[in-house]
Amino acid sequence: MRCTGNVMIVGGGLAGWRAAEAAVAGGADVTLVANGTGNSPFVHALCCPVLPEDSVEKYIQDTLTSGRFGNDPALVETMCRNSLMLKEEFAFDGTVIRSLGSSVPRCVSIRHAVGEIALEQIKGRLKGKVCVENRTVTPEEISSLHAERPELGIVIATGGWCGKYGFSTNPQYLKGDGILIAEALGIAVKDVDEAHVQYEPTVRLEGPKRGVPVITTLLYEGARLLNADGREFLPDSRLNKDELSEAILREGSFAYYDLEDVPVGKLLECKMDPDERIIKVAPAPHTSLGGIVIDTGCHALGRDGKPVPGIYACGEVTAGVHGFNRLGGNGGTAAMVFGTIAGRQAASEMKN
Repeated sequence: MRCTGNVMIVGGGLAGWRAAEAAVAGGADVTLVANGTGNSPFVHALCCPVLPEDSVEKYIQDTLTSGRFGNDPALVETMCRNSLMLKEEFAFDGTVIRSLGSSVPRCVSIRHAVGEIALEQIKGRLKGKVCVENRTVTPEEISSLHAERPELGIVIATGGWCGKYGFSTNPQYLKGDGILIAEALGIAVKDVDEAHVQYEPTVRLEGPKRGVPVITTLLYEGARLLNADGREFLPDSRLNKDELSEAILREGSFAYYDLEDVPVGKLLECKMDPDERIIKVAPAPHTSLGGIVIDTGCHALGRDGKPVPGIYACGEVTAGVHGFNRLGGNGGTAAMVFGTIAGRQAASEMKN
């Protein structure tokens, strides 16, 4: 392998680039290896308590409740408290949306493309400061490198594993490479089962955009879900994503997303075609909620529960943050917050 620095990031999405940025800031010589950007360019918004009626405590409670209390409370508190740094860093456009599962609006964005814009900004700041290798690594390569170079910090940020399903919102190459790397290194993994796959309720079934989600926050803007007979079948469609997916599947294999009552301005704001008012949708695997076991410092834990020296993990490849159901907007927040922590820890500990 060609890595010559003292910190190596495996993964090219928000979590990976955020870790690279934090590691560079910590004085590390960083190599980033990636075969793509994963789901990060499609992140619409980030959760951050910005309104007077919101608070970190409410945010923590919403995240735990949405996760059916299957979350690691320490990781949830770490994410929610550190989300405030995003408010200071990014010039959000002023739009604050209430995502499914949130008690108050707290999804903030930049033109509904915060993932794409954040990636562009981070890459711009790191231009010429990071060695980038566009390729795929194998578990055997990482395992050998870890054994040969104990002074090297390795951050696993390879994303989730929903790409293994035939119909999903993920790129097909996201099939769980990070889980295989972890197993080769003797790292503990958990919750890598069907119970820890979050389905996006409203994913397009037809046309050139098949597999692309229709943003669920429109259910707070007058949108409705109709069954095959054209009847609204939910008294309240503003449920958690898992509840909404289950309701659609109970009614049939699909639903119609009716946008007739959504203001044109709101559709344009969400980058929707204002002439497209009825869309056939179905639930599809969207987010994997299990993976590598970490502590609040993003140290990857071994099967004995102790940190594996020199190995860190962040983003969707990890377990414990979201429980059984991810709160809308928390995917990007978790990637940014824990990416920062992982990169900072790797730089500091490898230097010392």
